Amino acid sequence: MATQLTPTLQTVIGLALLLLIVVSALVAFSLEQRRRRFSAERVAAAGEERLALLSSMSSFGFWSWDRATDSGWANENARSILGLEQSELLTGQSLLAAIHPDDRPNVLEAINATTRPATTEMELRLSAPGSEVRWITVKACAYCDADGEVLRVAGYVVDDCQRKRSAAELQKLQQKLTHLTRVAMLGELAGALAHELQQPLTAILCNAHAAQILSRQVKLNVADLQEILEEIVNDDKNAGQIIQRLRALLIRGETHFQRLDIADLLDDVLLLARGTLRERNVQINTRLDKDIPDLRGDRVELQQVLLNLVVNACEAMSANPARDRRLEIVVDAGADAGAVRISVLDCGRGIHADQLERVFDPFFTTKQGGLGLGLSISHSIIAAHGGRLWATRRTDRGAAFHFTLPIQTGKEDHERIIAHSVHS
Repeated sequence: MATQLTPTLQTVIGLALLLLIVVSALVAFSLEQRRRRFSAERVAAAGEERLALLSSMSSFGFWSWDRATDSGWANENARSILGLEQSELLTGQSLLAAIHPDDRPNVLEAINATTRPATTEMELRLSAPGSEVRWITVKACAYCDADGEVLRVAGYVVDDCQRKRSAAELQKLQQKLTHLTRVAMLGELAGALAHELQQPLTAILCNAHAAQILSRQVKLNVADLQEILEEIVNDDKNAGQIIQRLRALLIRGETHFQRLDIADLLDDVLLLARGTLRERNVQINTRLDKDIPDLRGDRVELQQVLLNLVVNACEAMSANPARDRRLEIVVDAGADAGAVRISVLDCGRGIHADQLERVFDPFFTTKQGGLGLGLSISHSIIAAHGGRLWATRRTDRGAAFHFTLPIQTGKEDHERIIAHSVHS
């Protein structure tokens, strides 16, 4: 016969079991809390390590400013970048004084803007009288109250001097390479250009001899002499124009943007290429839309692009019969919105479909002995002008190269953008 537990004993056992469950739950909770604390400590330690690593970068610094107390804070790197003393007490005025006077209005406008992006990034100059211009990039966020009033501004600053110097050096190298490619291209045209110059020089010499003979006659025919002298002047101007355009292409200089007339630009290029076109028996046809607006660009660099495309087209048609070498240049003001499209079309051997993009790669060439830099540099020049250069296959035969140039709006373009805002 089984022993039955008394009610009192059952109650004690139930309480003991309940106590055991509660203790177990408390132990489990304590262990979970401890695990979470350790995990949080590890995350915090990792965050501090990353922050310490960022702070150790000499080109990177953190800063903040509190409007209520007008007190600023900047870590060691930020003070070094901004040229502030390590022990100097910072205020809004002292932080602003580190910025170049011409750039301070941009900073104040960004801070006090009624509608602002979540994050503002600006490229600014430092106030360092008597020394070279130093550039920094500042990224900041303004924290506001419910009424939109700025309470605090915090962010970081990056020293851009090295990046600016590297960019300037790269630009110089690109300009040298562009110039050398231009000289090499003119070297290919040397024979045709020499022949083109020989014609007016020979005509000048013959007319000068004729004028000498005419001047020795007893009865001088003034009208004939004037006609001869006029021909000498015209031939001299013709030769001078060729030399002037050659000189402009040979001189290396910085990129200079100006208002351009595409018709005048095309005339300059065809004058330089006239000898090559004659030598290779290429028939040239130009079609320009009426009332083409002015463009903005560097005259010499755009001449280089057009001349390179014309010479390449002549080379592509070299295997054609002499009567079947036709080159067409089309200037279309309505093909692309806000831009003018210039197309150079030939009837040569064409371009394989898999090479339409590769032709603009540096050192890629289909010409024997070619450098493979002409189209690559032309592509860079057009991109720097805000346009694009591409190649297509013609439906019948041959290739077409097109490039676009933005239309001159008449507004003054800033040479350098001092500040800009971005949305995070």
